[in-house]
Amino acid sequence: MTKIYNFAIGTSDFKDIIQKGSTYVDKTLFIKEVMEDHAKVILFTRPRRFGKTLNMSMLECFLKIAVEDLFSGLHIKNHPEFCLKHQNKYPVIFLTFKDVKFDDFPTAYNKIKGIFASLYEDHKYLLDGDLLSVFERENFEKIRGKTVDDFNELGSTLSNLMKYFHKYYGIPAIVLLDEYDTPIQEAYLKEYYDKMIGFMRNLLGSALKDNQDLGKAILTGITRVSQESLFSGLNNVRVYTMLDPDYGQYFGFTEEEVIKLLPEKADITPIRDWYNGYKIGHHRVYNPWSITSYLQTHQKLDVYWLSTSDNALVETLIEEQMDLREDFENLLQGIPSEQILERSLTFPRIKTSPDAVWTLLIHTGYLHVLESSVDRTGKVKATIAIPNVEIRSLFIGMIENWFVPKGKSLNYYRDFIKKFLAGDIEDFSEHIENYITAFSYFDFDKRRPEKIYHSFMTGLFIGLEETHEVTSNREGGKGRYDIRIAPRDGKGRGFLLEFKTAPQESLLDEYAQKALAQIAEKDYAAGMKASEIISIGMAFCGEKVKTVHKDECK
Repeated sequence: MTKIYNFAIGTSDFKDIIQKGSTYVDKTLFIKEVMEDHAKVILFTRPRRFGKTLNMSMLECFLKIAVEDLFSGLHIKNHPEFCLKHQNKYPVIFLTFKDVKFDDFPTAYNKIKGIFASLYEDHKYLLDGDLLSVFERENFEKIRGKTVDDFNELGSTLSNLMKYFHKYYGIPAIVLLDEYDTPIQEAYLKEYYDKMIGFMRNLLGSALKDNQDLGKAILTGITRVSQESLFSGLNNVRVYTMLDPDYGQYFGFTEEEVIKLLPEKADITPIRDWYNGYKIGHHRVYNPWSITSYLQTHQKLDVYWLSTSDNALVETLIEEQMDLREDFENLLQGIPSEQILERSLTFPRIKTSPDAVWTLLIHTGYLHVLESSVDRTGKVKATIAIPNVEIRSLFIGMIENWFVPKGKSLNYYRDFIKKFLAGDIEDFSEHIENYITAFSYFDFDKRRPEKIYHSFMTGLFIGLEETHEVTSNREGGKGRYDIRIAPRDGKGRGFLLEFKTAPQESLLDEYAQKALAQIAEKDYAAGMKASEIISIGMAFCGEKVKTVHKDECK
């Protein structure tokens, strides 16, 4: 039987989804767990498009006073006593910062002013009667009319609205703040971090710290910004990250949910390879955006999530930090990496701390944790890996773009790869010299160790991944080869590459011949399946390179 899917892709409005009868994966028990969680302030960090906003919208629809019942037939209704106690019983303030993405602080600040102006406009009934004092009325109108310019005054906007709610309803407000960290991430990228973090510290500190007008606050975001940076003095925050087992089933689709969505007898294996990889607690979690897009497009395996995400920060971090590249080479070859993760992020540390970079990549969904433990010093030691085919394609595409010279298109790089596969080693040698001259960020100089060239060459061949298995620094024959490129079908042309660094340019040919001889001496071709193998010896000295090769038909 063919299933008909009607996912509201791109819609995070719970009311809209339910009223239109769109396909909905029931996450309503999330409401019960959140409300029974004793923490007064809860922060959930998950990657983009993992259902954070939809869950927040669902919470608002369930908790907010005077909202129609949208939950008939959903799991939460199996708990009538809970529903009687909590459904439509609270004043709720719901706001999202997901669209605060601007190049400068004044524009971002003005956008936040607009968010609060709209929020105050929605609650202008608070001006009726004599509930508010003259001063409070003036303050309310300034926020509503976007005429407030004072930094501290705008920072008190949320806490003031909570106070007005408490006066009006007689019940402390529930605050739902979605994508709280988007302005902070964007500010870091566009270099106005200090101003934004100062404003956000003021805004959240006044609203969430020792505030009698707060009933409960739920925040969502991608990252856990450090307490020192943002939540200083706020000791009532409970954070649930990708490393915590709780709430794992509520963000993303569990494997059981995916199986129910699939056509009967559908093979889940390729879907798991493409979109799975996240394990939270005992739940295997799939990227929901990718799954819904896959099902809506007649089960076509493709890249969906990556085209929606802002990859700028990830690309910048990996490109700027040479120390990460060797680890990424291993990750792309399917070799897990052992790393130290930080419990929270201080964005300025990202440029100087590899631990902070790995932590960010875990939180943003580009990597996942296979297993972790906490040592006696409190450090989180984790085994990390690339979660799935979809994410791996991002890294491959990103590295391919490193090898496109300015003024050239990606076809320049792909043409080089095509000629290399055809066995045109002379063209290959010319390209290598051009690349080394063009790409200064690899820092080729006569004092650099051989691993810099090794890293460069490994990245250069990433474009072969579709048809060839590219492995680096693995055991083969009687030693460890530098790079082996084997056709996946075992029938095409394969390559073995060995590198040497020469102490001076006059010795380049001698060292290249040594590298070529080592391939044969160590029998690196042992067990390699290919119709023809080209052995390539390469010697480097600064920006100079010498290439020699030998063909062998099998």
